Amino acid sequence: MPTTSSDFYLGGPEVMLRIRGLSMSAERGEARIETGPWLADPAAGVTRAALAVVCDDVTGYVVDAGSPEGRWPVSLGIRMDFVADPPLDGTVLDVTGELVARDERGAMTTGRISDPSGRTIATIVQRSHLIDAPTSPGAHATADVLDAPASPVRDQLGLVPTAPGVLTMPPTFLSANGMGSVHGGILICASELAAMSSVEADGQLRTTSIDISYVRPCNAADTTTFTSETLHRGRSLSVVRVISANSSGKPSSIATVVVQHI
Repeated sequence: MPTTSSDFYLGGPEVMLRIRGLSMSAERGEARIETGPWLADPAAGVTRAALAVVCDDVTGYVVDAGSPEGRWPVSLGIRMDFVADPPLDGTVLDVTGELVARDERGAMTTGRISDPSGRTIATIVQRSHLIDAPTSPGAHATADVLDAPASPVRDQLGLVPTAPGVLTMPPTFLSANGMGSVHGGILICASELAAMSSVEADGQLRTTSIDISYVRPCNAADTTTFTSETLHRGRSLSVVRVISANSSGKPSSIATVVVQHI
């Protein structure tokens, strides 16, 4: 039987981005995300990669719905492609996720975000593997969801430049998933913002794709740094590699961010 919104974990990232689960099964999931001024950003123009949180949620819950008891899906890698800016006017976007294939080790899923007219805003391909998880994700968020701030995601996460090409994020519940790690979608979002800051986008560039690999858990109770290296900078397209790490300095994720002039 499909699960419902009451089974959908609402943590800090979901609070910040006004995400609601609708229904989840082992084959398909549906959710919604509300848009607003929190998706605006001085460097990125619009934080397209904030949509990664709901995409990761939906595709992950599809995998979880078909997984054995005591096993929990963890993302190995995500590819997101962006077709258009999400609106900033309160429009609610529809999110769907579908199973491609699964085995005893994990699964592959795809997903799509569309506006009320049916226009595609972004797509995702996710690969995950299963880990032993005797407990389910942490407690659901409270009605504070309704009082989430409207300030930009960058500010809510506390992302600040601390060195050339480095953004630093302090410990915050707004970044954490139910297992206490930085949410995979937040790592994508922060990687986009780090890349845009690194190339001094000033709102004149837009992210067209992000390909990220998760190499070890990123502890949300620790400081996280996002270090950018520009691999290519041309007239119309730039490619930036962003590596996240906790205070140990060991990489948690490695992202390739492709941006283009608008």
